[in-house]
Amino acid sequence: MAAAAAIIGLAIGGGLVARAAALIFLTVFLITGAGNAVNDYYDRDIDAINRPGRPIPSGRVSAKNACYYSLALFASGCLFAGMVNQICLAVAAFNSVLLFLYARNLKAMPLAGNVCVAFLTGSTFLFGGAAAGNAGLLANRVPFLLSFLVSMSREIAKDIEDMAGDLAGGARTLPILAGERASAALAATFALAAVVLGFFAPFGRVYLMIVVVADLFFLLSVLKIARGDATGAQKALKKGMAVALVAFLAAALLRGQLLGI
Repeated sequence: MAAAAAIIGLAIGGGLVARAAALIFLTVFLITGAGNAVNDYYDRDIDAINRPGRPIPSGRVSAKNACYYSLALFASGCLFAGMVNQICLAVAAFNSVLLFLYARNLKAMPLAGNVCVAFLTGSTFLFGGAAAGNAGLLANRVPFLLSFLVSMSREIAKDIEDMAGDLAGGARTLPILAGERASAALAATFALAAVVLGFFAPFGRVYLMIVVVADLFFLLSVLKIARGDATGAQKALKKGMAVALVAFLAAALLRGQLLGI
C-alpha cells in the first residue's frame, strides 16, 4: 500500500513516467521493508509477548541478521531514490533516519512515535510527488494530510490493542499514560477529522463518490473504538485507507486526462 500511495502521488503530481514510477515503487517498497525489519529487531522482547510467531521471537531469524538485512534495505532504497532526483533522495534519507529512530527510541514515547509513523505514512504521497518537483509536492498536500489523520487514529488504536505487551516491555504509550478511554476518544477524533478533510479535496466528483465509501469505513472505526474494539477499529481504518487510495488514483487518472498526460 505504501508503494502504491507513492505511485499515486507521482500521478497526482503530473509526472507519471514509467522509469520514475519503477524507481519510486522500489524505493518505498525497500525502505518500508527496512523499517519493518529494524522495528522487529528493537521490538523482539515485546513481540515475544504480543506476537511470538514473528521471525525473531520464533527463532527463524537471528536478531543480528535482521539488523544487517534492514541496513541493506535502507541503503538499496536510498540508492534508487537518488536515481530519481535529489529531492527524492533527501526525502528517502530523512525517512530512513526517522524509521530507525522510531524503532530505537520514539516508539516508546507517548504520541511522538504515533506522529512519526503517521508522518512517514503520509509522506509516501509527498515522495511520489517530489519526482515532479515542488509543484508535485503541493499537489499531494491533501492526500498527505488525510493519510496522516487516518494513520494517527490507527496507531493509537494499535497502542490500545497492545497495552499488555507494552506494559511488560516498559513502553510509555499514550493508552498506558492517559488511559484507554482518553486514547480512544483521541483516535476517534482523528478519524472524524479525516472524514471532514476528505470532502475538501479539489479532486472532482468521481473522487467524492469513491471517498464516501472510505468515509464509511472511517466512521465504522469510530463506532468500534467507542465499543472498545481496538482491533476492529484499526482494521476498518486500514480498509478505509485502501479505498481512499482508489479515490486518489481515480483523481490522478482524471487529472492526467485533462492535462493530456
